[in-house]
Amino acid sequence: MPAPLEAGTFLIASLGLEDPAFTRTVVLLLQHVPDEMTLGVVTNRPLGDQEKLYPSEELESLTDGLDLAEATRSEMFYQGGPVEPSSLIYLHRVPDVGGDATTICPGLFAGGDLDALRAHGTSDESVDPFLRFFLGYAEWAPGQLEAEIALGAWILAPAEADLVFSEDPDRLWQDALHTLGGKYAPMSYIPEDASLN
Repeated sequence: MPAPLEAGTFLIASLGLEDPAFTRTVVLLLQHVPDEMTLGVVTNRPLGDQEKLYPSEELESLTDGLDLAEATRSEMFYQGGPVEPSSLIYLHRVPDVGGDATTICPGLFAGGDLDALRAHGTSDESVDPFLRFFLGYAEWAPGQLEAEIALGAWILAPAEADLVFSEDPDRLWQDALHTLGGKYAPMSYIPEDASLN
């Protein structure tokens, strides 16, 4: 049984999805209002080399006070999608952070008080990532996503906070498929370059 089309669901790009912007992506749905719009963020595209598109001073100001090593800072920013790439959405694992934080799925929240998150970051002794920033997002008009699902472009799965915060985003697509099991697990082993098969 696929997951419902609602916030807290992963859209895993099928091998038949033809849009190169979404090849082997895992999109986390943040909002689904059938007659209005659907919004999500791509969870497995680290900003990496794209950082030059965004002023590093702006990115650094977001992580001020988090006492992060440079390597960790670069791993906190992701390309959330092709729509409004200068907009910012952040996901975290900190409940009761105040502000307008929204629960997306168990242990995963969107938005809230960024200063409270920074304070949490300086007091948290764990090494697990708890905060990620997404620049841009994916958006579908009413009925558009449903039509893409009917064509087999997306596989729906319940979202998991641990996968969103995967320390190996290059494997997230395979890991999400593998977690579904059944007929999807073998798909996770198909190499991106079919000539390697």
